[in-house]
Amino acid sequence: MSTEVRLSVDGKERTVSTMGDTVADVLRDEGIEVTGRDIVQPGPGERVEAGDRIAIRFSRPVELTVDGVTSTHWVTATDVGGALAEIGVVDPDSRLSTSRGADIDRGGAAIDVVTPKQLTFVLAGQDPVTREVPALTVEDALAEVGVDLDEYDKVRPARGTELTEGDRIVFTDIEKRERSVTGEVVKAPVQKVSDDSMYQGQSKVVTEGVPGTRDVTYKVTVRNGKVVRRVEVTSTVTAEPTPEVVKVGTKPVVESGNTVWDRLAQCEAGGNWHINTGNGYYGGLQFNVGTWRANGGSGYPHQASREEQIRIATRLRDASGGYGAWPGCAAKLGLPR
Repeated sequence: MSTEVRLSVDGKERTVSTMGDTVADVLRDEGIEVTGRDIVQPGPGERVEAGDRIAIRFSRPVELTVDGVTSTHWVTATDVGGALAEIGVVDPDSRLSTSRGADIDRGGAAIDVVTPKQLTFVLAGQDPVTREVPALTVEDALAEVGVDLDEYDKVRPARGTELTEGDRIVFTDIEKRERSVTGEVVKAPVQKVSDDSMYQGQSKVVTEGVPGTRDVTYKVTVRNGKVVRRVEVTSTVTAEPTPEVVKVGTKPVVESGNTVWDRLAQCEAGGNWHINTGNGYYGGLQFNVGTWRANGGSGYPHQASREEQIRIATRLRDASGGYGAWPGCAAKLGLPR
């Protein structure tokens, strides 16, 4: 006489009939083979009666690789999440190579696991930040925080370096690209013309220069948002610049007791570098106090040395382009004004 029992295999239950008396008889009738790793409840030697429930959970191998270290485990779970819970060694925040809900058949499964690690990131020159991310290598960690490395970027440690808890990653964002500039200003060149009627050290602009323009393409290197290198690739002049023409004095100034300044002092003050007549003009070159101080002098002109008075006078002459500050004596001595 047959007996009906409920048979559950890896959670899938059905009703079966058997002529046997034990769990082993039921398994034989259904063509089910078990090993010592499989779970059978009640045990194979137990007797069965009508309405009994027999549960079988097959064991299956899981090759688990955690942060590059591989081990094999036998589990009865039928999905990845259950297998990991059964093994009990994987952080719930770990990154898996497959979905936690993926099925595991009796052939088993290979699961790669990357555990979360506390890491410090210095990204593109910004202040350091600490994040916990599931990453095996430097490149993985940067991807987790939204950094997509390209061929020019630099990282420390190297991209493929395997990480451990507490590591520090420094990312330098480097871009190389071409940049075109339209209408870039070309500085007017300076054309110097010697003039022996002007003293050495004197100069005068005869023709004002006019800047030109050009269209130019640069190869630009940008590090962390700042341009650090720019190399010209091509350029086309769109408007030629007009040179600035400058007359440059070549007439020697004799540095002795009979210099042009001594001759001026002789004309202006009888050669007395420390004269104070009380008329508001002082010293050998008859400065008023306002002009003296406006050109860098201190105190009163007649209190300064001959050399200091000449220094201030030279500055005044160069600023005005001649000896116009001493019109009468300059005309008398034939000096340019």
